[in-house]
Amino acid sequence: MRTVFAVACLAFMVAPAVPASSPEAGAKGNYRGQCRRLTTQIDHYEGTVLPMAISRGNRPWEQATNDQIERLWHRRADLCPAYGAERTMLLRAADQMRKFNKLVAAAGRAALTYFSGGLSGGVLP
Repeated sequence: MRTVFAVACLAFMVAPAVPASSPEAGAKGNYRGQCRRLTTQIDHYEGTVLPMAISRGNRPWEQATNDQIERLWHRRADLCPAYGAERTMLLRAADQMRKFNKLVAAAGRAALTYFSGGLSGGVLP
């Protein structure tokens, strides 16, 4: 009975890895099952594990969970074209936000210099 169970477990562990490791899977983007699994894992960490870590006040656990969510998110974006497009869009938005923040900072420095008559107290760009 134990050997049947062991063989079934071994077959279960090896079977899903065979189609995903084929060379055509990467070329065609055929990772639909892995995309769903990664999405489920991300949902689990965000919905169950992270709130538990926050409610217990365990900062290292919370940081480790956030790091794991980020790793899973990037893995999913690498494998799944739809999520890769989402990552690209978010990176562009972050870049635009950085540019806007630089513009606001430059405007603030210019306003400080203008309204203080050039005596901005040593604030340099």
